[in-house]
Amino acid sequence: MRSRAAVLLLGTIHFDRPDNGDLLHLRGVSMLTPDRQKQIEDALNVLSDFRPTKIMLESPSEHQQDLTREYAAYRAGKLTLTADERHQLGFRLASQNGLDDIQAVDWNQLIDGIPSLDQLRREKPEQFDEIIARETTRMQQMEQEFTELPLLSFLQKINTDGRVQEMHQTYLKLACLGESGMEWVSRYWYYRNLMIFKNILAGVTEPDERVMVIYGLAHVHLLRQFLTDCDEVTLLTLDDIM
Repeated sequence: MRSRAAVLLLGTIHFDRPDNGDLLHLRGVSMLTPDRQKQIEDALNVLSDFRPTKIMLESPSEHQQDLTREYAAYRAGKLTLTADERHQLGFRLASQNGLDDIQAVDWNQLIDGIPSLDQLRREKPEQFDEIIARETTRMQQMEQEFTELPLLSFLQKINTDGRVQEMHQTYLKLACLGESGMEWVSRYWYYRNLMIFKNILAGVTEPDERVMVIYGLAHVHLLRQFLTDCDEVTLLTLDDIM
């Protein structure tokens, strides 16, 4: 059997809780406190056991040069890291493992003719609000876990098959809300994740590579499916290295 690159896919929340179009956000706690910084350090020490040779982040692929410059500035001591998980996990893990660069693999662009979530909310207000209410309850549970658990334990918990599937089911429910829901999920959400998958595969160039992909949890179900079904890499999860 030919050797295949190993890809470790780690789902996470957005530590700095940006206004990036996600349905809902966790409030969470500051990742820059001494306690949280120690928790990040503990998590990075475990992730380093994977011995990554490449790290890929949820950053637009067209901004690769900006990401490269930013990471170089950090390694040169000229950049103070923000709370962003790309900084706190991606940059720090790459530096800890002596990597020269980081790869941007995200795709998130407007596509003409695809309905927005606001349009879907206007067309199916009651059904849409029911989905959001269930999602809000689930996010509140996750927020409590994020507040109470050490970071590594939290990451373990949210990367289980059941939690990853729950995230994906919200998108399937949206797809069932008439034609607009189906259009948004199939022509934007699935398309976006297929583009991310394509970018990941394009960045895997050697059979002995060990690639760490750090991404928003909502993407993990589809990315796991695509990376498994393509049969080009060996897909690993956090539990595989714990």
